[in-house]
Amino acid sequence: MKSTCFLPWFLGAVAFLSASSAQARVQLSPYVSIRSTSSIKPQTTDKSKETATSKQRQEAGLRGAISFWRLFSLQASVGQSKLTTTSKVQDAKDEYGEIDFAEDMSVSGDNPDNDLKVTETQRNARLSLAIDPGFWIFILRAKAGVTATQRIIDTEETGKEPVNKIFGPTYKPHAGAGLGLRFSPKFYVMAEYNTFHYAFPKIEPFEREVAMSFAIDF
Repeated sequence: MKSTCFLPWFLGAVAFLSASSAQARVQLSPYVSIRSTSSIKPQTTDKSKETATSKQRQEAGLRGAISFWRLFSLQASVGQSKLTTTSKVQDAKDEYGEIDFAEDMSVSGDNPDNDLKVTETQRNARLSLAIDPGFWIFILRAKAGVTATQRIIDTEETGKEPVNKIFGPTYKPHAGAGLGLRFSPKFYVMAEYNTFHYAFPKIEPFEREVAMSFAIDF
């Protein structure tokens, strides 16, 4: 399966929006974020107790935005993250519930105690509509949109050939809020808290993200 490239789509969206309104301002915003998913399941020995597990991944990327009337903005971003985990074959489970390792990645259950190394690269493209009201040097942000995710999975199991497969892209809604500090008319920094609803239309479970970015207006 060929890899999907999000960069031409991202640049095309920014160019189209830039030409659509003479009052618009273009912003470029590199960002880094920490995203986490959590799962809770009963213990096998004591069903009255639960075990909580969490996975974190760091993502970096570039966001472009067209701002209208200093209040609304349409944002498009591309980013990539990579996460490597090692476990026993019997414990292999996709945190999003989308991949069956035995069927999709040819992981054998014949030797459940074999070591299994899973490396996942995620490519994410997002389109968001944001409201950015400013108060003196502070900026508030509320946004919602859609995230397209492509997952590249590499598995290495003891005694077997490595397997590489590409899944997606899938499309899921996201929402978020942020607080920014403006240092000049054309430069500000922003901290954001975002949620990605990968089990949509169910609200839970969801993925959380804390992101830091700085923006330059043109």
